[in-house]
Amino acid sequence: MILHTLRPEPNAHYWHITLSFAQQEDVPAVLKLANWVPGSYTIRDFARHIVEIHAECDGRPAALIQTAKNTWHTAAQAGEWRIRYTVYAYDLSVRAAYLTAERGFFDGACLFFAIEGRLNEAQTLVLEHLPAGWLTATTLPRAAENTFQTASYGELLDHPVELGRLETITFEANGIPHRIVLSGSYPDFDRDRLCRDVQRICATQLAMFPAPAPFAEYLFLLHLGDKIYGGLEHRSSTALHAGRHTLPPHGLAGANAAYTELLGLFSHEYFHAWNVKSVKPAAFAPYDLDRENHTEQLWAFEGITAYYDDLLLARSRTITPENYLGLLAQNITRVRRGKGRLKQTLAQSSYTAWHKYYKADENAPNAIVSYYQQGSLAALCLDLLIREKSAGAHSLDTVMRRLYLDWLQTHKGIEEGQWQTRCREITGLDLADFFQTALYTTDSLPLEECLHTAGIRLQYAALPRSHSGGLALADGIPPAPAPDFGARFTQHSGHALLTHIANGGSAEAAALCPNDQIIAVNGYACTDLAAVLAVARPGDTLGLHYFRHGLLHHTTLILQAAEADTALLHIEDADKLRRWLDGTP
Repeated sequence: MILHTLRPEPNAHYWHITLSFAQQEDVPAVLKLANWVPGSYTIRDFARHIVEIHAECDGRPAALIQTAKNTWHTAAQAGEWRIRYTVYAYDLSVRAAYLTAERGFFDGACLFFAIEGRLNEAQTLVLEHLPAGWLTATTLPRAAENTFQTASYGELLDHPVELGRLETITFEANGIPHRIVLSGSYPDFDRDRLCRDVQRICATQLAMFPAPAPFAEYLFLLHLGDKIYGGLEHRSSTALHAGRHTLPPHGLAGANAAYTELLGLFSHEYFHAWNVKSVKPAAFAPYDLDRENHTEQLWAFEGITAYYDDLLLARSRTITPENYLGLLAQNITRVRRGKGRLKQTLAQSSYTAWHKYYKADENAPNAIVSYYQQGSLAALCLDLLIREKSAGAHSLDTVMRRLYLDWLQTHKGIEEGQWQTRCREITGLDLADFFQTALYTTDSLPLEECLHTAGIRLQYAALPRSHSGGLALADGIPPAPAPDFGARFTQHSGHALLTHIANGGSAEAAALCPNDQIIAVNGYACTDLAAVLAVARPGDTLGLHYFRHGLLHHTTLILQAAEADTALLHIEDADKLRRWLDGTP
């Protein structure tokens, strides 16, 4: 048996861990800590948080030699080994370890050593000396109070653990028990509304896929805080972070933007139970947590999931069709405004996620496209194309169900290129041209044509950057194009800080750079740059004073006209729209 014992030291943010195992022969045991966590595709070097480490064998100090950044070798000695180490835990995210006097959280990849050659042995986890009043929430198989046992090392890593003073909301969906466990500080809210809406989302997804579900229970670990957002999927649970004011207040009528975002997060991570935790790329079967696991298929596992997360909010009736179309228009606008879509293909975006998407810099909007956002639009086109070409006999739902049945029968990952092949086989349609264009070129997706088949007209308008896209308004579109500053910025009390400069835009032509601090516009203090731009017109000249690296500069910027890149959606056939959103022929 391999035993992991954890003891918290909250004020220092330390997890004190002991790894205990028997070594039967006089050969070294090789210990490795993960370099990344499944679902978050970049090297994170968790071993850097180890503060101290030492070993003993049969109760006596023993040699432990580090041979790589995340690898240690014991002495070549049989006996009962204890590896004692301390991990600093103050990463407030869904993918790491965190510990204070108020709360503890960990993803097992950050804390637990793997013993090379023994990954399929049973693993036991014991939590010791927890602060008084702390509860524990996890789907780890429980053997006793604060003692858990899994059949393998991989299973040990796939159940995050939340500790502290917790609130639990329970419900059933299709006969399966579900829990929402809340942590953090948050105002009073409508618990019945949250429970009812999440239950609808779960029931809708469970009904979409054939039985059995890939879990016997499901746990949402929801931590509420200030300006936080994120989620990470696991086999029967997910860790979620959200702003405390995203919870539904009492008396809320329709879902507002903040609550809709929270529901979308629930929906996205739950869908991953089928799409990436079950059906997955062959590159992830099994995960190699020592190095990057490259695949061109992240568009299919993250992008398709991103398509369904909001679509299933509409299908479950937790948001209205109009609200869904507003979300869709915003996503189209985000993708359309990024110059990276003209430089990077969707397959390249998937493959390079490790060192581009997850390490985005100030030039990212000019250089890369998101396999989440662009991938979701490719999935939308694919869904509507299949529906149209098959006269409603098939849809993307058909493909997702069949892929899940394939996985139930084989538990094998999908090889590179196999996803497209299976899609064509399942639907009986020739989709080769679509996949070639959508995945391997930077050509525009056929959004206008596909949305037309669902009763929607897509229009692009030259609107201010403050307009993020949405349903077309009854009073029409401003007759004159809006000006475009050509940069993203954040307003501070005495200056506007430039964060991103668009290729070919007004700011780039004026030789402005990221991190420039604009302090004056036409001789006046720059206290509200957005207000200045709101009344400007294309062709106007702005005299800008700004600081760069502590030196004062001046430039003249001529405002260009905004491109027609704001998506507006018009409902032209409500019946076609309803059938698409409901997933019916």
